[in-house]
Amino acid sequence: MNVIKVRSELNKGKTIYDLELNVGYYARVSTDKSDQLNSLENQEKYFREMIGENKSWHLVGEYIDEGISGTQVKKRDNFLKMINDAKNGLIDLIITKEISRFSRNVIDSIKYTEELLNNGCVVYFLSDNINTIYPDSEFRLTLMSSLAQDEVRKLSERVKFGIKRMIKDGKIIGSSLTGYYRKNGQLIVNENEKEIIEILFNLYATGKYSFSYISNILEDKGYLSKTGKKYSITTLKKMLQNPRYKGYYTANLSYIESYKTHKKVKVPEKERIIYKDANIPAIVSEELWNKANEIYQQKKSIISNNNLNKQKLLNSKYSGKIRCRDHAYYIRKNKYYWVCSKHLKEGICNMPMIKEKVLDSYLLSILIKRIDTKEIEKDLINKYIDIINKNSVANINNINNKKLELNRNKDKLIELNLNNIISNEELKLRLNKIEKELNNLKIDSINNNDRLIIIKNNIHKLIDIKNNLDMYINLLINKIVVQKENKLEISFKDNSEEIIILEN
Repeated sequence: MNVIKVRSELNKGKTIYDLELNVGYYARVSTDKSDQLNSLENQEKYFREMIGENKSWHLVGEYIDEGISGTQVKKRDNFLKMINDAKNGLIDLIITKEISRFSRNVIDSIKYTEELLNNGCVVYFLSDNINTIYPDSEFRLTLMSSLAQDEVRKLSERVKFGIKRMIKDGKIIGSSLTGYYRKNGQLIVNENEKEIIEILFNLYATGKYSFSYISNILEDKGYLSKTGKKYSITTLKKMLQNPRYKGYYTANLSYIESYKTHKKVKVPEKERIIYKDANIPAIVSEELWNKANEIYQQKKSIISNNNLNKQKLLNSKYSGKIRCRDHAYYIRKNKYYWVCSKHLKEGICNMPMIKEKVLDSYLLSILIKRIDTKEIEKDLINKYIDIINKNSVANINNINNKKLELNRNKDKLIELNLNNIISNEELKLRLNKIEKELNNLKIDSINNNDRLIIIKNNIHKLIDIKNNLDMYINLLINKIVVQKENKLEISFKDNSEEIIILEN
């Protein structure tokens, strides 16, 4: 769409309904409850009929997001697809019910409508009677978006207040819980699901069975999750750690950091509300619950330590580089020594153990002889000087080009005004905007000499072989083959080789 041309047509008395346009519509509901889905169906029906009744309009896209919050655009796949289609010239006009359906975030509302307008696509918010084709729409959109965002904030505050009252009254907070059903804010044991919890705790408390095994047992017995699939390991872990199953009340375990991001943050243990509650019927005994969770924490600690140790080994500069001539790769015995894996596992290799510090010393000596760090430092500094000079020139050229472009835009606006295409008021507003942009254009003020001093210091640190031995070994050495009698054959990535004999 040519926005300026369309505005000229509207100024002559035409309406948006008289123009030949490719039209898409956007609909969204924030939950998947039946009443909301019915609302979505009504929106779709209304939009199709509205577009169909206008012979000049052509329906080119239906974009619908179900059960998605309006505060975060990144989670709305169809919304983002619609924006992309509009940028590619497929849509001239987007119709949506109201600003709160489009976005409840002021910044997003303005950002996307402006982005669309720059790409020749306008948005018509029916209930709010705002069409971004008109010059005053940005002000009205900002106002209405602010009100929509504030409504979300108020709703969030009301929910928080309600939760506090529920905690004070000892009422259960949260969604449905396997093994129970809710009645008047209290938990009642669900006899049809009770056995799921009993199987989980009884098997896990033996210390013999994994969550995966327990999930399979539950599936064999016909117990599946709400989605009709077998219970996931993550779900079983959460169930095992839930104190409600031993008759405890829990609240204030986490909170939503911001109504804009919906990010959930865990509350520190000291601030959590957990206490034995006679109103919550226990499915398992406190003794069984404690035993199962003690085993879980022990296993979690072992896994965590193993992963940490594995990570330390994987991060070593010699991992995958030292090899036994007769067998396999050397592995780290501890933080001091490397040994053939066959010897460590089966005791069948007589190749020597290698002390890491000794190997470091030999390789440092070899690398210092092979690498002319002064020449590298000089070459890098010269390259950075060229980059700095080129960037300075490019920065000045970019600013000058931008100034020329803005001044051309000023001339075009004045011409449009003289031809009565835009009003004096709009001309004044847009010229003021251009003047602000011109005033904001500044040449980079950082002194090039200061920048060069910083770069020189960083380069000097980087090429220091002793302090960056790990980096040089990974970059330059291909493998180290261990021979008998402490002989090492070092292969470099440039296909050269060196032999060293380690001292006993």
